[in-house]
Amino acid sequence: MDNKYFTSESVELLRSQINLHEKNPRTIPEENRKALKRGIKKFGMVGGIVVNKRTNYTLVSGHQRLSVMDELQKYNPDTKNNDYTIRVDLIDVEEKEEKELLILLNNPSAQGEWDYDTLRELIPDIDYKDAGLTEQDLDIIGVDFNFQTEEENAITTELDDLMAPVHEEHQAEVAQRQAERAEKVAHMKQVKEEVKQAATKAAANMDAYLMLSFDTWDAKAEFCEKFGFNPDEKFLKGEIFSEKIETLLTE
Repeated sequence: MDNKYFTSESVELLRSQINLHEKNPRTIPEENRKALKRGIKKFGMVGGIVVNKRTNYTLVSGHQRLSVMDELQKYNPDTKNNDYTIRVDLIDVEEKEEKELLILLNNPSAQGEWDYDTLRELIPDIDYKDAGLTEQDLDIIGVDFNFQTEEENAITTELDDLMAPVHEEHQAEVAQRQAERAEKVAHMKQVKEEVKQAATKAAANMDAYLMLSFDTWDAKAEFCEKFGFNPDEKFLKGEIFSEKIETLLTE
């Protein structure tokens, strides 16, 4: 059953199709951006990226996450190199509504407030940096961030850096397999088309004949003798008959 409150459609777009909103009011400090990048590297792109189809696929929500994805995918917005596919929530609204959503979806006041008591109970069971929190956040929440030492944090960061080439190599292998698969599909399509053309040509060649009939055998014999053919033959190549006609016409 349709629900009037579900107004977006989940689709896949190429990154090159998406245009950043020129008046995005949300910024992010570098420290928070690093936390966001760390979360995306661990969990992937979780949560909606909102794009407005009516204004040429303008990004309405998700600028910071898309920026991090561009960095991870090594996407160049100028040359469109390293283009990639991303799932988005596609809407279709007027420019006025787009601006209202641009504010609403980026407005902390419209997203509620922390329940610090509940939040404090969650912190000991997680890696707070993977949750996008900073030491300043823990101080505000009232949690002793020293339960994870600076040495442990440094080791975690170093491990992430050490694993980066492995992740990049894996991504390169995936891209290579995709390219090989695309090449194989293209070859199969070409072979299919060649077989189709050959079959069409063969079917046409099956009709490449012409029958002549005479009322009597004597009439057939007279016709064949006129052109120098054996009246006992039942089949005659059209090309040979054509050559004979041309020879007689030039004599």
